[in-house]
Amino acid sequence: MKNFSIAGMFKGLLAASLLAGVVPSAAWATDHLLSVNGATVTQSAVVNHSGAVTTPLILSNFDSNTTLTLGDGTQTLTVVSAPVKMCKPGTNNQLEWLDQGNTVVGVTGVLTSGTSSTVPINGYRLTLTMTGISDTYGSANGPCTVSGQKTYTYTPSAVIEQRTVDTNNADVYTTKLTSTYNFWNATNGVPEPGTVALMLLGLLGMAWTSMKRIRSVGGVSA
Repeated sequence: MKNFSIAGMFKGLLAASLLAGVVPSAAWATDHLLSVNGATVTQSAVVNHSGAVTTPLILSNFDSNTTLTLGDGTQTLTVVSAPVKMCKPGTNNQLEWLDQGNTVVGVTGVLTSGTSSTVPINGYRLTLTMTGISDTYGSANGPCTVSGQKTYTYTPSAVIEQRTVDTNNADVYTTKLTSTYNFWNATNGVPEPGTVALMLLGLLGMAWTSMKRIRSVGGVSA
């Protein structure tokens, strides 16, 4: 029987974990969903991690439009990521700041009702911004008190305007909606990095126990 190397197995599991993305900075979801509050959203936009809008945002009965499509064609947004800690149960099930790694926190940019970044006459544009940003990642350590609280917060702003032209053929933008937006991961049920790491450690322990039993049966000291 070939000699069994615990170190070799550990290296293999570590390599596999890295390939699987088991690192704090891993981005689990490749797609994100975008919707706007204050309007009837019949289809949320799908934005990939690079910012490309692969599925447009569709509103119904907005400003006398039965259907308003925003983000069609080849339009893009800027997906914003930042290191984040979250207040969650940790040691002895006590609330503490747990590092979530580099996490998608929001999105900025402009979507139009045209097929490019140019707003057609009598068309619309949706402007997404992040204001009032608070980032306490560096100072959030140890125990915390509010479950689910994050170290990165902001106010998401969504403004929809319509473009018209005046008698001098100059652009006029009229605000039709001032609200907020929602931006979240489209992929659900993916284990967190810490959970997967614990699973790998468990597999390592099981493999070591199994090999020890085999060696004992074969008369080889573990």
